[in-house]
Amino acid sequence: MRHLQRANYGQPEQLRQLGGLQVSATPYAGDSALPWHEHDEAYLCLVAAGGYTQQSSNDELECQPGLLLTHPQGHRHANRFGPSGARCISIFLGEPASNGVTRLLGDHRPLRLPDADRLLARIERELRATDDAAALALHSAVLELVALACRAGDERRSAWLQRVLERLHDDPLAAPSLHELAALAGVHPAHLARSFQRAKGVSVGEYQRGLRIVLARQALTDSHYSIAEIAAGTGFSDQSHFARVFRRATGLTPREFRQNCKSRPVPSMAS
Repeated sequence: MRHLQRANYGQPEQLRQLGGLQVSATPYAGDSALPWHEHDEAYLCLVAAGGYTQQSSNDELECQPGLLLTHPQGHRHANRFGPSGARCISIFLGEPASNGVTRLLGDHRPLRLPDADRLLARIERELRATDDAAALALHSAVLELVALACRAGDERRSAWLQRVLERLHDDPLAAPSLHELAALAGVHPAHLARSFQRAKGVSVGEYQRGLRIVLARQALTDSHYSIAEIAAGTGFSDQSHFARVFRRATGLTPREFRQNCKSRPVPSMAS
């Protein structure tokens, strides 16, 4: 059964609506479970107490206090709660205020923030508070949490993305699968594909072809191999495929590129 909702299962103990921002704290009974469901808005879930196992289409995740989970729009999952149940803070941000928030909410991931316990205590306290400053204080705590999460998400992506780029540059002629690269990065293949596209502007396969075109340009300039031999030596299935990709990348056919290189005057050596 498919559930599209903003409010989570369960009965919130506290709920605050601050413009487009909604923050709620919801307890879940021990040894209970939530069926497969999804939400029509992206949101953050901060585990406040207890613990549970989250199932998604590709993995299981043990969720303990202090863990912050990002749930993109439509992320499908189910939960099984431990004997002591759990208490979760759900944060719906409304319209993303920055590219960093958009990136943060674009993929499902668990984040362990160094200041999570302090911010959790602040959010819990301000959710219960009733004075005139409570809304402002809650908003401030949530924004600090989101800012830390954005930075942590970017740092994590930068680290694994660098490992993937190094793997591709080390051997442009190798053909690692998306699953192999994802295992190297420690992320899901779909997450790798989306994040790589956003970071580099091209897919993993297109990026790899670009590295092979660099090798081909060098070979066309420096060697006497035939174009067919260069195509085979730089990992292209046949000469026509190589020519199409090369022209798309450089604006010239391999033959035209080689002719241009030959027609350039050789600079004289100063005496």
